[in-house]
Amino acid sequence: MNSQHEEHALAISVWEWEGGAPNRSGRLYQYGRRFEGDGTYTIHHVFTGEAAKIGPWKMVGLSRKNAARALRILNDPQEASD
Repeated sequence: MNSQHEEHALAISVWEWEGGAPNRSGRLYQYGRRFEGDGTYTIHHVFTGEAAKIGPWKMVGLSRKNAARALRILNDPQEASD
């Protein structure tokens, strides 16, 4: 049987993998991260579900690390440039 702490850690991990939630700054994030069946991630617009683009690149087939970076760039371009 898992402890409540382990269950919460798992729930938070899943939530983060799926893109998490907006921070408390009041800004609404427009992009989320979706885990695909082939083990890759897709960054998508949360309202349309369409794959996001950065320049000419479609944000599909990403590793976990690259998906996290792309999500940060798309949702907060100023933070990513710091």
